[in-house]
Amino acid sequence: MKQKRVTEILAILERHFPEARLLLEFRNPFELLIATILAAQAPDERVNQVTRVLFERFPDPSALAQAPLQEIEKIVSSLSYYRQKARFIKEAAQKIVERFQGEVPASLEALVTLPGVGRKTASIVLGNAFSIPALPVDTHVGRVAQRLQLSLSSTPEKIEVDLAALIPQEKWVRATHLLGFLGRFICQAKKPRCDWCPVRHLCPYPEAAFPGPPRG
Repeated sequence: MKQKRVTEILAILERHFPEARLLLEFRNPFELLIATILAAQAPDERVNQVTRVLFERFPDPSALAQAPLQEIEKIVSSLSYYRQKARFIKEAAQKIVERFQGEVPASLEALVTLPGVGRKTASIVLGNAFSIPALPVDTHVGRVAQRLQLSLSSTPEKIEVDLAALIPQEKWVRATHLLGFLGRFICQAKKPRCDWCPVRHLCPYPEAAFPGPPRG
């Protein structure tokens, strides 16, 4: 029954959010990796502004690996934890050059050895830059999965396992985009707009939420 419900939920969200996608701008795996590291606890729009400048100045792993740390810090200074992030992206670029011949590795095991890269970041890169099935659980996906009771788990890792058991592998990446858009624009953390939600009839959560304005 839960698999049938998630299939219906995703079909409805596909109609409601046909434009659902990763909002970080990138042209290759390296750019997406760096952007995703910078995006921790930072809005995507701000990250995109920063990376446009960063990649114009340092367009590849070799250039970023050799960049002065202070110059990187200056470029990313508008982001939260910018000093730590600047160090992470410089060290990640260095390891890509030293260990992976200047190419971003296309495996979860290799990606998580890079500074600033955890399972979620690695999964985002795999799914969106390499088209390898992956199911990254960010705050939006995790919140929506819990409220829809697609998972009763409390950690991203366990939520990922629960979703992976319900969703066909070839739909993992698309499912995270759809669930992410629902969480970002409707099923928000503090004031979910339940009256606007296209899957409200499939959700056990609305009675506990703060409804938004009525649909006209």
